[in-house]
Order: sequence, then C-alpha cells, then structure tokens
Amino acid sequence: MNISLGQIILRSGRAIATAVAIAVGLFVLAGILLSRWPGDVFGASGLKQTISGIGAFLVGWAAIVIAFAVFLGIVNVVSVHWNNIRTRKPEAVYSLFLLLALLGTLVIGGGNPTSSNSRFIFEFILQPLEATIFALLALFIATAAFRAFRVRNLESFFFVLFAVIVLLGQVPIGIYLWPELPVIKDWIMDVPTLAGVRGILMGVALGTIATGLRVLIGADRPYTE
Repeated sequence: MNISLGQIILRSGRAIATAVAIAVGLFVLAGILLSRWPGDVFGASGLKQTISGIGAFLVGWAAIVIAFAVFLGIVNVVSVHWNNIRTRKPEAVYSLFLLLALLGTLVIGGGNPTSSNSRFIFEFILQPLEATIFALLALFIATAAFRAFRVRNLESFFFVLFAVIVLLGQVPIGIYLWPELPVIKDWIMDVPTLAGVRGILMGVALGTIATGLRVLIGADRPYTE
C-alpha cells in the first residue's frame, strides 16, 4: 500500500497532538490532585512541588493560547462580516453595524474593560439591550407556557398545577387568594425543584468527567479535527 508523504505527516501530527494533549492533561490533573496531598508523594521530597509547578506552568501557557484564540476569533469575525459588506449580501447592514460597534467599543473603551468609558458602554448600552432581549424572551416563554399548559395526561396535570402555584406564590396577589400559597411555593422551589436541579448537575458533572477521561486516554480527539 502506497502512503504519500502528506498522509505520513498528517498521521504523525495527529499522534503528536494526542500525546501532547494526554501529557498536558495528566500533568495538570496530577498537580490539582497533589495540591491536596498531605506530605511528600511516594516519599520523594519536592516531587509534589515539581508536578504542581509544571501543571501551573502549562495552565499559564493555556491562558496564552486562549488569548491568541480570542484574537484569531476577532480577526475571523471582522473578515467574515467585511466580506458580507464587500459582496453586498442581504445581511450586510447587520454586518456593518456589528463592525462599527466593535470598532467603537475598542476605541472608546481604549482596550481597558475596567475604564470609565467601558463601564459606560456596559451600563448604558449593553445592559439596556440585554434587558430588551430578555423582555422579548419573556414573551416567547409566555407563549410556550400557554401551549404547554394543556392538560393531556397526569404528568401535564401536575406540571400545570405546580406552575400555577409557583406563579401565584410569586406575585403579591397570591397571599390574598390563599395565605399558604407562598409557603407551598417555597417548598416546591426548595425541595423537588432543588432535587431535580442537583440531579441534573450531577449528570452534567459525570458527563464532564467521562468526556475528560476519554480525551485523556485519546478516545476522543477534538484537537485533531
């Protein structure tokens, strides 16, 4: 079977990337675990400090890589939207406003997110826009809730019942309808709802651990795609 030089380089690059990812992940994970380890590791003095130092050094490199990734992301956004404007695509107007907003934020803010100009942009431009978007989102949620509040079976009946109790318990008129409504609402939020949220978070945590282990052993290699 004939294998070209390009295929050999591609396979070697993937193998090297996998080996680097596994080594870096193991060093960082070991540094985090050993930082909680009491005393020396395997009786070797300074081994824990060495591994922890290497892990912290690699995390610092990751921060630098992330900074370059953010820079490349900005360059890509500018390139894509400038191409929309240059070719006069239908969404070119939105691309123009996006680039003007990006340029204005960089110039006015001076590249310092803690400056007074940056805080002004955040408090008087970004936050009102976010409030507007969330207000529109509330309308969509209300529409979806109206469609969901149709009792078709026992599960939907309990869903509607708990939703009505929580909604009435949240508003001031609820206490006038029935003084126990806020108490029942608090129990629903603190017991079954919190239990469900904790179950979801445990599932997310287990999924994250499983994904991390698959990356560490090289079963999943998103960095080679």
